[in-house]
Amino acid sequence: MNNRRPFDDDALAEDEKTWLNMGQLDLQALSASPPLLKIFIFFMVTALTFIFLWVLWLGVSLSHLELAQAEEIKLREVLSLKMSKAAKFDPLKNQRSQILLGIESAEMALSRKGEMAGLLKDINRIGLSRGLQFELFRPEPEAVRVHYAELPISLRVTGRYHNLGLFAADMAHMSRLVTLDNLLISPLKDGHLVLEATLHAYRHLESDDRPVLKKTSADQGDKP
Repeated sequence: MNNRRPFDDDALAEDEKTWLNMGQLDLQALSASPPLLKIFIFFMVTALTFIFLWVLWLGVSLSHLELAQAEEIKLREVLSLKMSKAAKFDPLKNQRSQILLGIESAEMALSRKGEMAGLLKDINRIGLSRGLQFELFRPEPEAVRVHYAELPISLRVTGRYHNLGLFAADMAHMSRLVTLDNLLISPLKDGHLVLEATLHAYRHLESDDRPVLKKTSADQGDKP
């Protein structure tokens, strides 16, 4: 059942006509208004439009600013982490420099192959100058290492305790690298001591040492 009243359509039509007439009246009234009022309305509309655009731009700018601040925080964290890592590298750099200096000093202390005979004579001369008697001074087979060659020397000398100590100190302060190990000291009836040890003299590798080094490495690789 249709409850719509017959005059509803006519009422709606009348309302639309009224609104149209009011719009026309508003436009007519605006066009007929004084120039100062028109200028005021124009500036008000312009100002409102500008404010709307400014608020819109400000919102976008604030959004970009928040993103930039978040990015800045991340970059600061990354920078702080890298700076903390860099601070740890400084001691490592100093340690590396010290190691390189130690290696350089050790290389400078190595003898040349042609200097080995003179080095052995110097060792014998130093022992005699300290009042020691050499009962054994026997060079053993030379061992070729990766970065140097090592000449072990079986040593047995007799002398007083003080003189033996001076001889060991002289070996430690030689300009060329020499070491003493496997030390064994025994007393004699006359109050003297016998020092048995292995003295090691080191030298640089020469071109003719390379085949020996390769053969030694191959033999070690074949061992189970």
